[in-house]
Amino acid sequence: MNQPAMLDAAISRPRAMFYCHDTYGLGHLRRTLTLAHHFRTMQPDLSQLIVSGSPVATAFAYPEGADVIKLPSVTKAASGAYQPRTLGHVSFDSVRDMRRDLILAAARQFRPHLFFVDHAPGGLRGEAVETLRRLKEESPSVQLVLGLRDVMDDAPVVREAWAREGAYELFDEVYDTIFVYGHRAFYDVVAEYGLSDIAAAKTRFVGYLRRDAGQRTREEIRASLGLRTDKLVLVTAGGGGDGRTLFEAMIRDLRLTRPRDFDCLIVGGPLLSGADRDDLRARLGDQDNFHYLDFTDDMPGHIGAADAVIGMGGYNTVCETLSLRCPTTIVPRVSPRKEQLIRASFLNRYGYVDMIHPHELAPRSLVKAAARMLEQCALPAPELPMQGLTNIATALRETAAQGNLARVA
Repeated sequence: MNQPAMLDAAISRPRAMFYCHDTYGLGHLRRTLTLAHHFRTMQPDLSQLIVSGSPVATAFAYPEGADVIKLPSVTKAASGAYQPRTLGHVSFDSVRDMRRDLILAAARQFRPHLFFVDHAPGGLRGEAVETLRRLKEESPSVQLVLGLRDVMDDAPVVREAWAREGAYELFDEVYDTIFVYGHRAFYDVVAEYGLSDIAAAKTRFVGYLRRDAGQRTREEIRASLGLRTDKLVLVTAGGGGDGRTLFEAMIRDLRLTRPRDFDCLIVGGPLLSGADRDDLRARLGDQDNFHYLDFTDDMPGHIGAADAVIGMGGYNTVCETLSLRCPTTIVPRVSPRKEQLIRASFLNRYGYVDMIHPHELAPRSLVKAAARMLEQCALPAPELPMQGLTNIATALRETAAQGNLARVA
């Protein structure tokens, strides 16, 4: 049975454009790809253009009818200042201006009916503001949408940053819709971050974004690993750029206890440095039930193959483990942002995950957490309603029905 179109049926060759700034980690790109894959199933004739600064933007599968523009990558230095990731002799300001011009040129040539921004209301250092305002002025029928995680950061930090960057003006004057990928009862973005009445009226809490099962079956992945036991504990830190502390703690515990009743798979992630990767592999040793994988573009498949997960508290990791109802212990990042700590705290309070504060990573604590989860794995984790993708598509369909997505001339 065909799904009803999200965009106005009168539009020929409907087009959606996504922007995700991606300075650190994989979260923004992976969330955007989740939306793009779902949108394609809802509207098979949809053309989609994704603009991303992720250094691994081409490492993932894209839906049919989608393409990607890779922006020059930037990263954040220890001082907190942004700098080019690889263009070492080019100033950040020059790279930022280059990115701004690429985003604007892509929007003008692609002429999207839907422009979807992830996380950063104005983009990295305002690089998407000109595109947003020009689309608003020159193509007022384009639907401008902002997607926000359930939690951005500690409320005072977000309020100060949004005020400095002019985000509140964008909410009131430019964006048509603001989607929050979470539940208001868990964390009220409108109240915590001080959105105006105008912005609040545009905001919809759609719920978490459910993830499908992986590309390979549980049996295929477990066979590929050559497991020595019938239990598998997966350790992940998302992209891996800040995962060394978690990985070191897990390897320490494995070497201390030498467990033989489960296999452990550490997935380092594509943003883990080469030096860290080599060091962790050497420290892991050659015990036959300890495994290491540099990267997978099928994390849901590997989570589905696991009996328990130990991970950081990034949005995508949480959505994947909750979707697959896999027992999970979160060791959240607590600096420079408190987003993961806030998320892990309320999910722990409601009984969806276990949590260990990184300052409480005592020797053997992770192996003990793994053993506790394996003892309970006969009972699936509590089920959290996750209708975010369906609710987003419904909201866009309602907007189209109101005639707000008429064809761009």
